[in-house]
Order: sequence, then structure tokens, then C-alpha cells
Amino acid sequence: MIIVSNSLTEKVDEGCLKITYNLIKRLKKLHSDFFVVTYDRKSVLSDKHMEINKLMLNGELFSLIKRKKEKVLYVPFPAKPIATSIRIFIMSLMCRNGLDVILPLKVAAKGISKLLIRLSNANLIVFSKESEDFYKSIVPQNRIKYIKTGVDTKKFVPVTDDEKKRLKIKYGFNSEKPLILHVGHLNEGRNIQTLLNIKPEYQVLLVVSTLTKDEQDSALKEKLLSKDNIKIFESYIPEIQEIYQMSDLYFFPVKEDGHCIDVPLSCLEAASCDLPVITTDFGEMKEFTGKLGFYRINDFDENGLNGLIEYVLRSEPYSTRKSVLQYDWDNCISDFSVT
Repeated sequence: MIIVSNSLTEKVDEGCLKITYNLIKRLKKLHSDFFVVTYDRKSVLSDKHMEINKLMLNGELFSLIKRKKEKVLYVPFPAKPIATSIRIFIMSLMCRNGLDVILPLKVAAKGISKLLIRLSNANLIVFSKESEDFYKSIVPQNRIKYIKTGVDTKKFVPVTDDEKKRLKIKYGFNSEKPLILHVGHLNEGRNIQTLLNIKPEYQVLLVVSTLTKDEQDSALKEKLLSKDNIKIFESYIPEIQEIYQMSDLYFFPVKEDGHCIDVPLSCLEAASCDLPVITTDFGEMKEFTGKLGFYRINDFDENGLNGLIEYVLRSEPYSTRKSVLQYDWDNCISDFSVT
């Protein structure tokens, strides 16, 4: 198999990049003959790095695909629907031995975009039931593969109360006060302005992806930092599991499509560390409705949000980890191999 991607990098603090890196790293380990072509972003996992234009037109890439006569796995970084659809269609013309495309973020395809995806004959690999249902209106069911992905349950593990306190002190937090965490991009599209409604008795930490640092909402950032109980971490954190392990609750307020990948990895990583999760029903999080330790939020005003936080922190702790074990990367790779 030939893998083509502009999402492959070792610096993975964003959902699409994390999925690409973890998937390709594990596929290469299982199949040493898989050939990885990268463009835009470089990686040590790459066998060949190329300069490829926005239409995916590259003579060297076409010659490689033609010579190897193997199926191609295309893992593009999310872009506008029309751009993604055009690239998928052009890639399908080059890939006479079959094309699989990973779409971690639902492409809101309409009109010509839908037509191009349908005509491409590409197989679509998606990570949420919602996306699977969406693409059924575009391509036949046999061209869609839904795979549960992807959390490293060996890395993201629960810790003792003493270790949790130690980590809070290490990262500059009060070890005796509850800490509420959100990990993701700093923009209003993710609904993180609701963090402003959290009572000052709770410590709040927002960990921002370095990938979109230049796209931050500066006005929102200023408002968040004006609150004494809110901190923002903007640097890359290699030991990101420690951030989850020191936290007491994970808060995921995203509602709108296009602002997060279909399966919010931060929610899975938090749950893998046995944190209770307050979440909307965004994307794959619908599959966790009713499961112990996952709490759906509808009311984001000050009273509603703080009332739910207080209820969750006072409730009997449940093992949210059990609910995400099926999303472990080992299971994902097993499912992927079936394709």
C-alpha cells in the first residue's frame, strides 16, 4: 500500500495530526512494505517527501503510483469541501488499483462537491456513526467504513489521588481545588466562551493547540485571561497525559460542525484517565449518551453549567475508561486491517 498525506508530523497536539501519526506509525510497524509519501509536513515515518500542488498534480507521484501498482491510502488535512472533493477526485484518477480516503472531519459536501466524491469511486473511512450516516447520502454503503478510533489507553491511564495532587503542584495549580480541563483550539466556534461562566471556586485550564496559534481569537483570549481562575497553556506539551491525570473533570462544549474532528480525541483521552466528562452530543459523543460518567450539557448559562459541575464532582465516581477501551488504537488497527 502507498500512503499519501500532508497531515503526518511528530508534533501532534491537534486531532487530525494525532490520528494520522498514530495510524501510520502503527500501520508501518505491522507492514514494513507500506510506502509513505508526505507533502507540506515532513515526518521521520516518510519514505519520500514531495512538493505537491493544491490539485495533487505531481508527475513524480503519478509515476510512483503507476509503477508500484498498489492501493493508495490518502490522508488529507481538512480543507474546504470543494477543495477536498476535487483532490479526492483527482487522486482517484491516478489510483487505478483503488483509493481509500480517511476523513476524520465530516466534509460538508453539497452540489458539485457531492458529485465529485460520488464519481471518484474512492472508499471513505470515517470515525463517527454520524459521518457514516451522512456519507450514505453520497456514496453506496459498501464504499464507507466506520472505524472506532483512537486513544492510547496504555499512555492515558488513571493515577492515584496523591499523584494527581503532585501533578497539580508541578503545573502550578492548587492541589486542593478542583481542576476543570478543556483541550483544543481557542476560538468561539468551539463554544469555549462558556468557560467564562464557571465559578471562581473551580480552577480552569485551557490547553491550546500550537497548530492554530496564529488563528486564535485574541478578544476571547483576553476575556478568558481576565478571570483569575482560568489559565491557558499555549506551548507544546510532550507529556500531555499528565494534564489529563491532574484534572478532576473534562468539559467539552463544542456544538458546531467544522470546529472539531468527528470523534473528539480529547474526550477519549480524558475518559481513558477515568475523568468524568461533561459534553455536548457532538459527533461520536452521541454514542456515549447514557453511559456512566458521561454527562450531557444543554444549559450553558452560569446556573446551569455550575449546577452540573457541582453535581458531577459530588457524584459517585464511575469508570469512564471502560467505555473508551473499544476505541484503543490496537482495536482501530485491527478494524483497519479488515478494510
